Amino acid sequence: MVRKHLIGLFLNGGTSEKPDWVRVKKATQLTLAMNPETEDYDYIADEVPTTELKRYKPSIDEDLTMYKGEKDYEMIWPYFYEMRTGSDAHVECMVVFMQEPAEGGGYLAWKTDAVLSVQDLNAVDSKLDFQVLFGGEVAKGTATKSGDAISFAEKTAETQAAAESTAKSGKTA
Repeated sequence: MVRKHLIGLFLNGGTSEKPDWVRVKKATQLTLAMNPETEDYDYIADEVPTTELKRYKPSIDEDLTMYKGEKDYEMIWPYFYEMRTGSDAHVECMVVFMQEPAEGGGYLAWKTDAVLSVQDLNAVDSKLDFQVLFGGEVAKGTATKSGDAISFAEKTAETQAAAESTAKSGKTA
């Protein structure tokens, strides 16, 4: 069974050049919705229409429990308080699948530009609800940790070909 702590949502509190990945820790849910977009085609040779999958538009709903001083709260709070919109609402997002080790070390991961959309602040339950709406391309690659620093390496055609070549030759990276 894949345990909840093995799938991590990280948001970049730094810059693209010098990322500061902050893990969302104080949430009680992490639902990654794929939101498939489909289209129906009524082909002349088919009795009934055919549905084709065009693309996915992933999003994550979070319910952050507010703990003043926690890095995740301190990162999300300005999005709520400043009511950020447009480019100010964008954040780099990384999802790390720690149940899936990557060849050569680290874990399989996705990284993308996203919009952080704050939904509700519930003072009674101490919750700050927000959505992470993926935008553009989702880079697939490997997340690794060195000390407190987390880095992402995108899987490119070249790295994929090298991995396949290594696998075929029976060598390990």
